[in-house]
Amino acid sequence: MIVKNLKLFIWDFDGTLLNTYPNIIRYLHNAVNDCGYEADNLVILEKMMVNIPYAINYYSELYGISDLSERFKTYRLENEKNDPAGIFPHVKEVLERINEIGAQSYIFTNRGDSIYQLLEREGISPYFKEVITARNEHFKVKPAPDVIFYLMEKYGGTPENTVMIGDRVCDLEAGYNAGCKTIHLLTPAVPQYPPCDWRISNFKEMLDVLK
Repeated sequence: MIVKNLKLFIWDFDGTLLNTYPNIIRYLHNAVNDCGYEADNLVILEKMMVNIPYAINYYSELYGISDLSERFKTYRLENEKNDPAGIFPHVKEVLERINEIGAQSYIFTNRGDSIYQLLEREGISPYFKEVITARNEHFKVKPAPDVIFYLMEKYGGTPENTVMIGDRVCDLEAGYNAGCKTIHLLTPAVPQYPPCDWRISNFKEMLDVLK
């Protein structure tokens, strides 16, 4: 992995910076279960690897639950603030190292504004120069590359010195659509191997290269 020329590190959030998937799976599982149906956690994760609305829609259509999205949101709003998630091992060290080499980190997420309280809770908010969420109506969500183009233009980035980091296909497609570099964080439970510039199993691997 050649990183000496990288200046803009654009991060996905869920499943990349924070291990939020177990909680999200539980919220959707409970929402489906409340309606008298079963949802296999591995299947939920597989559908979530497309995106969360896709997973919700899958069960909504499978069981005819018209208000499943609202039920899921209720579980999330009532529990996420206090449910432990935690940053992945070595993420903070990677963020610190990015600053040390004179580069900057940003977040491009399909999540809404709930991200801010989680960043503050985990103590990593100061590492990010700008955070773009799905609530920003000026941009399309991933895999659209609009946010990456915006960040490159605003902060002097180029496709050659910008990298998109994420665990899902849509993250990497956003980077590909912007013409920038991509780092794929492999999710062991649902291994996917989309095209990317670099693939890592954990952030210790990335930290070793940045040192």
